[in-house]
Amino acid sequence: MKPLDPRVLPHLLPARWPLTGVLVGNVVAGLLVVGQAFAGAALVATLLADPGGPGWHAPAWWFAGVTVGRAVLGWLVDVLAGRAAGRVGCHLRRRVLRSALDLEATELADRRTGELATLATRGVAAVEPYLTKYLPALVLAAVLPVVTLAAMASQDLWSALIVVLTLPLVPVFAILIGLTTQEKADREWRALSSLAGHFLDVVRGLPTLVAHRRAKAQAPTIRAVTERYRRASADTLKLAFASSAALELIATISVALVAVSVGLRLADGGMDLQTALVVLLLAPEAYWPLRRVGAEYHSAAEGTATFEAINALTPSRRALTTYAAESARTDAQDRPVGTNKHTKGSSRHELTPQPIRIDDLTLSWPGRTHPVIEHLTTRLPARGITAVVGPSGCGKSTLLQALIGELPPDDGMIRVGADQLSDDLPGGIDAWRSRVAQLPQRPWLTADSIAANLCIGRPEAGMDDLLDALRMVDLDGVVAALPHGLDTPLGEDGVGLSAGQRARLALAR
Repeated sequence: MKPLDPRVLPHLLPARWPLTGVLVGNVVAGLLVVGQAFAGAALVATLLADPGGPGWHAPAWWFAGVTVGRAVLGWLVDVLAGRAAGRVGCHLRRRVLRSALDLEATELADRRTGELATLATRGVAAVEPYLTKYLPALVLAAVLPVVTLAAMASQDLWSALIVVLTLPLVPVFAILIGLTTQEKADREWRALSSLAGHFLDVVRGLPTLVAHRRAKAQAPTIRAVTERYRRASADTLKLAFASSAALELIATISVALVAVSVGLRLADGGMDLQTALVVLLLAPEAYWPLRRVGAEYHSAAEGTATFEAINALTPSRRALTTYAAESARTDAQDRPVGTNKHTKGSSRHELTPQPIRIDDLTLSWPGRTHPVIEHLTTRLPARGITAVVGPSGCGKSTLLQALIGELPPDDGMIRVGADQLSDDLPGGIDAWRSRVAQLPQRPWLTADSIAANLCIGRPEAGMDDLLDALRMVDLDGVVAALPHGLDTPLGEDGVGLSAGQRARLALAR
């Protein structure tokens, strides 16, 4: 994704007013730069012509006023850019988390938890340099060179012509270097995502690895991935330093050409001192914004990689363009943690239990060459306990994903009573999902109170309902013995309860 890709714009909508202030502030800053050059040149020329006279007072006041104005405006632009970065960051994190909740099981299976966590933390943080450094520099680069050239042309056409001929060299070299930078930044981001995903998998499986004395065997793999990330980061930094030096050299030579031309004509008497000073003060300002854009492009590269990853997470353009309005509506009342599109607004009316028939069912996960289950035919009774047994990897979990409607069959069908398990089911597939509960081997619990974790299963439940649910799983005595009862906070992944208590809490939920 390019830094000015139209797909970036919908992500910036939550901060449109601060960003508007940033754009206007940089336009005004460009005009103040030109005014400061004229005021400074007039001040120096007046002092040299008449050191003791009062003529330098007016230019001095103008110069001081413009200088203070630039300082205040710079502070204001930084504040607005920081505020815009904060709003866009919150918007992107909410979008990543909500999109992860809304992903189908087949889509979520292709994404590692560590990569999603990196995208929501380090990735979103990388957007800040894009908004606070690159975007203001880009606006200034579009305004200041034009204003500077117009002011120089009004004073000296030859100097303006030299700048016009040499100015394109800066963006040309910046583009050539930027293309290589983007490639290296993408490689760095892929290495970081791979490292985060692998490291998280190792940490989650650390008890099992320690139990089987395989913990140290993962050290070489993590070391290799870390070394790959280190090299990618070092290559990006080397290129950033080299490109900055190249752009500085080009701009310095170009300004030197203007200075030599002005100096020769000033010595020959073909130009007055004040005009020469104006031209010499404005010439570097014509190149500086473009040099800054080239330098800040490296800061923006990782931010644009984040936008690309978020767009890949939710490629729907309609969802992208309408999300900003949805975010504004949900800021005051966020959707409860743990709810998704499958549970939102679904009804919970009682149904007569129906048997489930599976006919010639074939299941496979996207990207796999061989199906996990082939030609399975069976019948699950309406009531009772049915055990699905088999060796690891035979497809037990895959079958459960198909039964709750998360994994569509490749072939065959699943029937609930007389109706096929699909969107044609009465009430739709979402209604079926709202009536089916799944308790995995390692249940997920949020870092919140016990009551909040229980309410994920039924947000409208009252205190008596929560206690009844705990009583049914024989957890009410444990909760009553805790200092704060139902309001007892749990740590990440249910820390504070034993493994069995976490499973029973998830069953109560």
